[in-house]
Amino acid sequence: MLVQAFRSLISEQHNRLLRLKFPHNDGPDAVLLPEQLDATEGLCRDFSYTVTLISDDAHLHAKSFIGRMVTLELVRKDGSLRYFNGYVFEFSRRGTDGGYATYEMQLGPWLSFLKLRKDNYLFQNQTVAEQTAEVFADYPLRDYRTHFIKQEDDATLTFAMQWDESDYNYLHRRWEERGWYYWYEHRADGHTLVLSDDSSTSDPVDGSERVRYHKEGGSRVSDAISEWFAHRRLASTAYSASSFNFKNPQPQMASAATVNDQGMVPDLEVYEYAGAYGFKARESGEMQSRRRMEEIEAHAKVFQGEGDCSRLQPGRWFGLMDHFDHDVEEESDHQFLVVETHHQARNNYLGKESASHYENRFQCLRKKVPWRPGRGFNSQQPKLYGLMTATVVGPSGEEIYCDEYGRVRLQFHFDREGQSNEASSCWVRVASNWAGERFGFMAVPRIGQEVLVQFLDGDPDKPIITGRVYNQANMPPWDLPANKTQTGILTRSSQGGGYDNANAIRFEDKKGEEQLWIHAEKNQDIEVENDETHWVGQDRSKTIDRDETSHIKRDRTETVDRDETITVHNNRTERVDQNETISIGANRTEDVGDNENVVIGGNQTELIKQAKAETVALAKALTIGGAYQVSVGAAMNTTVGLSQSEQVGINKSVLVGKRFTINARDELSITVGKSSLVMKSDGTVRINGVQFEFGASGPVHIIGKDVDIN
Repeated sequence: MLVQAFRSLISEQHNRLLRLKFPHNDGPDAVLLPEQLDATEGLCRDFSYTVTLISDDAHLHAKSFIGRMVTLELVRKDGSLRYFNGYVFEFSRRGTDGGYATYEMQLGPWLSFLKLRKDNYLFQNQTVAEQTAEVFADYPLRDYRTHFIKQEDDATLTFAMQWDESDYNYLHRRWEERGWYYWYEHRADGHTLVLSDDSSTSDPVDGSERVRYHKEGGSRVSDAISEWFAHRRLASTAYSASSFNFKNPQPQMASAATVNDQGMVPDLEVYEYAGAYGFKARESGEMQSRRRMEEIEAHAKVFQGEGDCSRLQPGRWFGLMDHFDHDVEEESDHQFLVVETHHQARNNYLGKESASHYENRFQCLRKKVPWRPGRGFNSQQPKLYGLMTATVVGPSGEEIYCDEYGRVRLQFHFDREGQSNEASSCWVRVASNWAGERFGFMAVPRIGQEVLVQFLDGDPDKPIITGRVYNQANMPPWDLPANKTQTGILTRSSQGGGYDNANAIRFEDKKGEEQLWIHAEKNQDIEVENDETHWVGQDRSKTIDRDETSHIKRDRTETVDRDETITVHNNRTERVDQNETISIGANRTEDVGDNENVVIGGNQTELIKQAKAETVALAKALTIGGAYQVSVGAAMNTTVGLSQSEQVGINKSVLVGKRFTINARDELSITVGKSSLVMKSDGTVRINGVQFEFGASGPVHIIGKDVDIN
């Protein structure tokens, strides 16, 4: 009896308000009849269709339905069909009644699959449309298209991070930032997600775009709106935002005022900091502000209604007819975009003498008012306030890779797609302890180093390097903990440098062994604009393997409190352009191993306040180009070990104040031309001459043993 009754119900399904289909013909063998549909759908919302089913099989398994595509057909008054297509996300048995079992299934869009996949991923140099296509490419069930999205309004995002969030959340927050919205178009074998940027371009509802308001018309056949009322809420009147971009380091301001006439309300501004890189220039900021203002205005005044017009669906517009509040308005004022609809349809297979029934509740706004979902409508903005580390990367063969700002590229540890090269990320800024206009501290992170990364404003799209850390591959420059008292900087020569190729400055703070060590791998240049003072408490050693040049442009003073030793192993040249004064407090010893030449361009004065001893081991030659004068204050003795010769070119005068003594041991000879005087030690005196003249003013005496005059 029950089986026969159920078969009777099956035969009647085609005449009912609701019909159930499995478009891929993958349904169960058991009979399933739709008893009731409760459907909610809206702009930028996943539709949710709750379907109550009856079956003659009380042992259906839920996993036989999960993930299957199902289509509900709603038969309209004119015989056309409104499709409710979706995938089974939930299935349960609700109870049994005799030979019938009651089931409930929950249908949702293919987009809901994106809620079930969570990822951490980097998008680089892609528009939101391109990112959308890349994410959707991983879903074989995807079915979407775009509608009036201006390419020029979809700017390329240099760096966009999906951080610890579902694909669903990530795409929604990108769409919401752009002001994009979407709806679904249903058909017998599927449903299409339609993405759009301009709600004014939406299509009208199926059939006639006109929908009649009829208070008394509550039956299904009336296909009219039976309840209608407007709802207005107070909204902000202006939106303003500021942003900052390091390439144009001045805060950028943008704003937009409402075009919504709310009556006598105060100025209610929403001011936000869009964050670093929120918008690049005022023009893009104004467009973004206008978009944010439209988000606010879209929810300021809405219209709600009830009825049984099954043609109303989100994303479509209709013209309201015969309503007393809209008879005298312009045509655009009674054109309304459907934002949300709640459908309820019932077959009443199990009811006694009950007819099928359909009704809906809906919300809409004037079509001429742009509708945008607003940020956070379907998504949550992930915040990254903590630290993470990443590895600096670059092209193969490079050790340092940066741009003009000192930015580097990173391989994030969570990134499964990156190849640890220059394409692994965009350029990432590097914080410095000191950064000014062409001054500050600069140390570009090198390829392979592990760096600390933070995110400006907690935004995953805005990484900045704030530090560096050692790891097993990059150990500290000095062995630890053995050298735990050492502090310093050890660089690395590039390219191809090793541990022993570095510039360094190191502080040793071990008590009793304190040291400051400075090492230049090649050249060291020190520049002091003004004074430089060195103080060394004890000894100082300086070794130069090759040459040293000192250029002192003014004066130099050197004081050695004790001894000074200078050793020159080869030649030494000293040049004084003007005067030189040497003052020696005690003795001076000068030892010349070979020859010495002294050239004096002018005069030389030598003053020896006591005795002077000069010893020449071999010979001495004295050549004076002009006059020569020797002045001896007391006695003067000249001792010649062998011979002495004296040659006077012209005249010679000898003036003796008192006595002049000449003593020759063997012989004394004086020769003047043909005249000569020879005196010998034996007493012989011989005078030779041509003519002798003797003159005396007094007597002349000649005394001898014998005197011969011839």
